[in-house]
Amino acid sequence: MNRLFDVNGPIFTFLSKLCDVLILSILWTLFCLPVVTAGPSCAALYHTVHKSLLNSEGYVVSTFWKSFRNSLKQGILLTLLCLFTGAFCVVSYFFITAEGQGRVFVILYFALLILAALFLLVLLLYAFPVLSRFYMSFSGILKTSVALAVTRAGFSLLLAVILLLCAGTMFLAPITMIFLPACYSMAAERLIEPAFRKVLEAKEQAENPEEDAPSDEPSEEESSPEES
Repeated sequence: MNRLFDVNGPIFTFLSKLCDVLILSILWTLFCLPVVTAGPSCAALYHTVHKSLLNSEGYVVSTFWKSFRNSLKQGILLTLLCLFTGAFCVVSYFFITAEGQGRVFVILYFALLILAALFLLVLLLYAFPVLSRFYMSFSGILKTSVALAVTRAGFSLLLAVILLLCAGTMFLAPITMIFLPACYSMAAERLIEPAFRKVLEAKEQAENPEEDAPSDEPSEEESSPEES
């Protein structure tokens, strides 16, 4: 019974993790307020969940801040790309629903809308986790995100459902923003990390061709990913 209430016991461990979830979610919300910094904030959230919350390495606040600074430039570019893609989706929708449009134009804009929406979803699901965990060029992040979405279609669909449910819940009940962002990142981490381990294995094989199979590994080599 005494061990139950020990500092390292299950109750204190649960309360400590709960506090970390609340702190992380609030930090994410605050750092998303300038809008253009939403990307770096998402990257920092994922990195901190992976490193501090689930693997107990380092402190939550310092880890979040360090990751936010490291991913700031590319994160802002990714955010702008997401905003541009989202705006394109909205404009395409208005063109589709506008009166007097020819059938050919409606089909064209509908196809573009679907492609843009899928690309936006890929960015939201994978681009910021990739940014948080690897050092890559901007194009490398985009290529890796698309490759992960295509090669892990089932997991991507599940992750998309979780993301939409969390986003919808936060929209309808904003108070849930104090814990849902970190909860979503924990679920995403469990689904995405196995794929990241394969990326690291592929890089190791490319760097040690004499020990492993053939050296014709894909694009990870040119983007030089390293675990941050």
